[in-house]
Amino acid sequence: MAEQTERVAIITVHGVADQRPGQTVDELARLLCHGDSDAARYVEGEKHEIIIPVRPLSPLAGTSGSDVPAETDGALQFQPGRPSNFFLARRDAALGVAKSSDADLGVALTDHLLSSYRPAERDALYESTRIALRRQADAMPVDLYELYWADYSRLRPGGVRAVSAMYQLFFHLSTLARDVVDQVALATGRGGPLRALQWLHAWSAWLQKGPAAVLQLMMLLLVAFGATAFTTEEQQILILTLGGGVTAIVLAALALVAELRSTGAASRMRAVSPWALGAFVSATIAGVCIAVPNYVAEVYFFTAALLTIVLGALLLWRYSRTVRGVRLIGHVALLSVAALLLWTAIRAREGVSTLYEWMLTTALNTSEYLLFALLFAWGLLVVVQIAALLLGFWLGRAGDPDVGASLATARIGMVVSTALFAVLSLVLWSVISYVAGLAFEDFEFMPVVFIRAYMPPGHFFDLQVTDVGALFTPLMALISVIGGGVLVALAPSLREEIAPGDDEQSAVWTMRLGRWWTRARRSLGFVFGGVIPWLSIGGGVVYLLFVEQKLFGVEHAFDRFGEWHGDVLVTIGQWLAGGAVTITALGARFTQTFGKLRVALDAALDIDNYFQDPPNGLPPRARIFSRFVSLLDAVRQRGYTRVVIVSHSQGTVISADLMRYLNVTGRLHDHIGAMPLSLITLGSPLRDLYATLFPFLYRWMGPPPLSRAAAAPQVADLALAQWINAYRAGDYVGRSIWTAQTEPTMLRVATVTGDALVAVQQDRGRTEFCLGAGAHTHYFDNDAIALAIAIDGLVQGRTND
Repeated sequence: MAEQTERVAIITVHGVADQRPGQTVDELARLLCHGDSDAARYVEGEKHEIIIPVRPLSPLAGTSGSDVPAETDGALQFQPGRPSNFFLARRDAALGVAKSSDADLGVALTDHLLSSYRPAERDALYESTRIALRRQADAMPVDLYELYWADYSRLRPGGVRAVSAMYQLFFHLSTLARDVVDQVALATGRGGPLRALQWLHAWSAWLQKGPAAVLQLMMLLLVAFGATAFTTEEQQILILTLGGGVTAIVLAALALVAELRSTGAASRMRAVSPWALGAFVSATIAGVCIAVPNYVAEVYFFTAALLTIVLGALLLWRYSRTVRGVRLIGHVALLSVAALLLWTAIRAREGVSTLYEWMLTTALNTSEYLLFALLFAWGLLVVVQIAALLLGFWLGRAGDPDVGASLATARIGMVVSTALFAVLSLVLWSVISYVAGLAFEDFEFMPVVFIRAYMPPGHFFDLQVTDVGALFTPLMALISVIGGGVLVALAPSLREEIAPGDDEQSAVWTMRLGRWWTRARRSLGFVFGGVIPWLSIGGGVVYLLFVEQKLFGVEHAFDRFGEWHGDVLVTIGQWLAGGAVTITALGARFTQTFGKLRVALDAALDIDNYFQDPPNGLPPRARIFSRFVSLLDAVRQRGYTRVVIVSHSQGTVISADLMRYLNVTGRLHDHIGAMPLSLITLGSPLRDLYATLFPFLYRWMGPPPLSRAAAAPQVADLALAQWINAYRAGDYVGRSIWTAQTEPTMLRVATVTGDALVAVQQDRGRTEFCLGAGAHTHYFDNDAIALAIAIDGLVQGRTND
């Protein structure tokens, strides 16, 4: 046999719901090797772990993003109405030119994110997987590599992390809405009303992740402070003496280490002072408890308050490193809590007989002031958002479809972010209120803001829940109706996700599933783009009436519904508390059964993080692109004949954007050399999501296709030899790119005759076909024989021209 000279590399790029490193490349290898020893196309697999040095992908020389100052300190931290860094960079780069519509905003955004990237030490190496296969027909060696990126885009699995991811998503969606309006301003060069809309969206994003989030964090700190009251006198003495002494020793040791490592008087002072002060305070607390035991209650109270403030400072420090513009409002809120704790403690001391009552009364009275501030902050947020929604509707009447689509995206991001944040917050507090009500012993306290009568804390909580329930229950009912509609729309696809049937290749079922999702998607677009924003305006008006009644005592007709609404909210809290215990008990079994349904959260996080420009200098897109080009460099250096990229879901967006960026900037040859590059996209959201929601960033995708011949994009846009797009009929993330949704051929299942694909659309290096029924997470199942044939054709270098 002649010596084999051809070698092919296949790079797999995973999508949503592929959480584990190595999972996608394993699934692809299994698909290629599927069959008995005689029928399998690829055999003799060997799996290796490889380490690839990662070099940051540099932006174009002189890009505007490098001129934007970092937002880690200074006045930039407090500018609530400030546009995005990308907008400021592009505006400064235009040098006063009013219109920049000729610029490629997608390439410009990538440049900006690359220019703001400050690589972390952990980004310097990438551990990838390589599976070495051999093509059975001609013994051609084929190596499979994986580009894993989820560690840069999502939080790892886990209940607490899932809640954190949801809060992160809600905050960032409002920021994404602001960024989309900024993109409209950059693309059109309009001023006046559009600048006012930018300002409103910027304020909306800041009010949500600033005052609304920070005040809620302060209330959670009060929960922690109140929880320290549930200790006996013996436990208090032990905590203060032993805990204070040990803490003093540890902090003194840290102060000594800081002293030894510091150089210069100024740096020594900054490094040593916090640890030395902490050691002194801890030692003083322990000493006072030993020397003056009659004041243990007072020392314990103020120690708990001090630790609560320190904990709050640490949380705010972490929060301000990931969210812009919250440092000042966070410091003000924390100092206010400290002052309120001191003031309410002095006022409540005379009316209580035990430390337990003193601490709980102080926590409850302080929480009233914070609740007052929180209701007022949400009132400001609602006013700003109503103005933004009305102005956005008015500006969308201009007739430009791209402007209208972008403003609709901004409305959806803002409304969904606020509504889900409100619901999650109210549910959280209903659970806390229910659990706290069970924990209190019989004692009464005097509220100082909303009610002026002694009452048990449980009754006080019930009253607050009843008041909020007047708004919460209709909101939950509305969200339940919308959620039920979404569930009905997704039900056939979700069935395919959880338990794929045996009829996935059935032409009849494929046609029915595909047509169902086409109609459902159109209906959902109308509901989220048109109906929900108007309902949000109505809900905002009702909330303002509620705030007027709650804060200023103005009576309204809907007050009489508060009692039964509150009962509903309490019931929800009870059920959720029990549900949380049940889910915790089920553990891994619950995750295995329903874990695939988390794909919606992951998909939203992927989209949000892909555009994110965080203040820590670690934009996910820049980190992912740097890892990707480093893998391409490693593949090029190994001397392969061809490279095939097999990408799924969000991985298709990453691959296409990177290839196009490198091609437009003239650097693709630097990373792949002369190797022909082919791309396979599976379940791609490029057309259905990205080009629809962000038209100014994805103008290269072209308008929705009316005929295949005129459809964009072309393979030359990405400097590809071949581009194959495959999809499943019920894929709710993405389906066709070049085939119109109304074409009968769109839902025609590709079949295999010999080594040839039948019922596929081919022209000018582009191939598109339907794999049959199914949804978004089963592209590498054994029934995807057409996909295996398509990959094998690219490995052999076959073209469709």
